[in-house]
Amino acid sequence: MNTCTPQELGLQTQFTLPKRPDWRIGVIGLGGISRAHLAAYRSMGWQVVAAAEIDLDRARRAQQQWGIHRIYDRYEDLIADPQVEVISLLTHPTLREPVVQAAAQAGKPLQTEKPLGDDLPLCERMVRMAQESGIPFAVSQNYRWHPAVFFARQIIERGLIGTPYFASIEIHGTQDVELADHDFYAVCDDFLTVQWNTHLADLLRCFVGRDARRVLARTGRMNGQNFRSDNLLISIADYGEGCSGHILHNELLRSEMQRNECRVEGDRGSLIFSVWGTELIFDSQEIPGGARRLEFDAGALPNTFCGPMGDFLASIETGREPTISARRNLATLRQVLAEHRSAQAGGVWVEIEGQER
Repeated sequence: MNTCTPQELGLQTQFTLPKRPDWRIGVIGLGGISRAHLAAYRSMGWQVVAAAEIDLDRARRAQQQWGIHRIYDRYEDLIADPQVEVISLLTHPTLREPVVQAAAQAGKPLQTEKPLGDDLPLCERMVRMAQESGIPFAVSQNYRWHPAVFFARQIIERGLIGTPYFASIEIHGTQDVELADHDFYAVCDDFLTVQWNTHLADLLRCFVGRDARRVLARTGRMNGQNFRSDNLLISIADYGEGCSGHILHNELLRSEMQRNECRVEGDRGSLIFSVWGTELIFDSQEIPGGARRLEFDAGALPNTFCGPMGDFLASIETGREPTISARRNLATLRQVLAEHRSAQAGGVWVEIEGQER
């Protein structure tokens, strides 16, 4: 098979990052996901100057490990800290609106972990609150910056496979075992449909360049599974005439045969790649010679969590809207909440209201 490089295709080889190297960030929530964010921020030189955490033992451990100067037990005190320029909200979606309101009143930019929330009216209210106060407000959808995805979306944006008419994501994983004791994911009612699928629905929207108009979803269980919510999801998204999407997500594996693959079909070619791996193959009528493997050094790219924060900080510097602003992310939330309703109803088409056409 022929090979090519990102440089030969004219692709961007580094994430969009801010010009200032010393942004001062305040982190709210020091749970498991915070470790990935803190490591990413440190690798770029962005300073985590303060953190808010109600679990004092967890706060002390994080302070020692990451050298955080100030620890607060109230997020209000962190937001009021004059040294904090940007807020990174890393809690589960059980805490969102009060933090957005406090950040809006303080005039401080805020990026939140996904999902933006699990209640659409609440999320629309938060977006309006941020817009009215003028603060930048974004969501950390870091999957767009996994190396293969980072290059795949550029290939699509450059029209190398033409106009997408179909996108598919298939994942087989083991989180029903690995996270069996998780204090949130194992007991919530929407693990795959909302908490997880926010990643995948956002990727489908990114790949096809459209917002879903209606969805159909079914979930399933395995006898003896550990999680409260179903850990098998099959969904179909209708993006309007000439474009469909599909997700198959299974976290019930009792074997080591994990798999993940994305496929995007366009009217001028095909693209196959792994969400987390380094395999990317495409066949484009725009480039004669048949299918090609893109050769890239995944290790030359920053940590994937640097992507959304880097874009967010750069957007603050330039005054543009963040690539994954909370306003734009409402479309992803509408899709996953509609899929959750469809699954609860046994798999019926659910129209998505409020999407921009």
